[in-house]
Amino acid sequence: MALTQTSARVAGVRTVHYADSQDRWLPAVMVLPFLLAITALVIIPLLWGIRISFTNSRIIGRAFTEAFTLANYQSVLTDPDTWHSLYVTAVFSLGTVIGSIALGLVTALVLTRAFPGRGIVRTLIILPWAVPHVVAALIWQWMYNPNYGVVNYAIGWIPFVTSQPNWLSDPNLALPAIIILNIWKTYPFATLVLLAGLQSIPDELYEASEIDGAGPVRRFLDITLPGLKHVLAIVVLLLTIWSFGNFVFIFLMTQGGPAGATNTLVVKVYFEAFRFFRAGPAFAMGSLLLLVAVLLTLAYAFIVRRGKDA
Repeated sequence: MALTQTSARVAGVRTVHYADSQDRWLPAVMVLPFLLAITALVIIPLLWGIRISFTNSRIIGRAFTEAFTLANYQSVLTDPDTWHSLYVTAVFSLGTVIGSIALGLVTALVLTRAFPGRGIVRTLIILPWAVPHVVAALIWQWMYNPNYGVVNYAIGWIPFVTSQPNWLSDPNLALPAIIILNIWKTYPFATLVLLAGLQSIPDELYEASEIDGAGPVRRFLDITLPGLKHVLAIVVLLLTIWSFGNFVFIFLMTQGGPAGATNTLVVKVYFEAFRFFRAGPAFAMGSLLLLVAVLLTLAYAFIVRRGKDA
């Protein structure tokens, strides 16, 4: 279909006039397949899950009742295991976000400098992000093996260290071990986004600060961090949401153990649904996770709008 259109520039704005009024529906027609797929695969299951959360349904067998009830949310919010899982999820997400951003920012600052082999280094940094989650979990599970893992082998070279930690079986070490794995997996994303943000900061600002006698720390605090404010907000939001929904690493490596030390909310949802076959509480916890994600998104939108208005 050929589109005939005329263009005019009014106050620097390009306006388009369609000769055929039917062509105005072309964008909607092009987007329609995508909207239908999203509706069928996301919106309808989401609404169905929210509905189930207000019933006493089970994954298998007959439902006890299909009547509206808040019992699932009451049981979930009064269950100590739920709050423990929320605490584990918060620690897991906070550790991942702080570690990924810190390591990603250091890496991005290094990559802004010109040095031999910088292109190769940039390619190698992307590799953890490209490794599938299942493959990464299996590799790190082998690395954490207390008998022949490379992590304990490297620790053995440290003077005065004689113990061999059992990373995935020790309640005090299991969660930090998975946090390290998640940082390794997600910091390349933080590096790429922060590197793009660093390259968007004008060099004239740094040159002017050097003339004024500002040192590296002052330039970082007064120029680099303010210039990365909006980029950091995006990275924090995405990493937090991804960490809240991370299931593969924990399930494959510890299955929520030992002693519930890595039992995050998403793992608890899985166990409620597919181990105990309680659909109502599982969907209730899933709805609460969705609510947290929505609140984080709204908070990000508020921060961005407030920054633009300032």
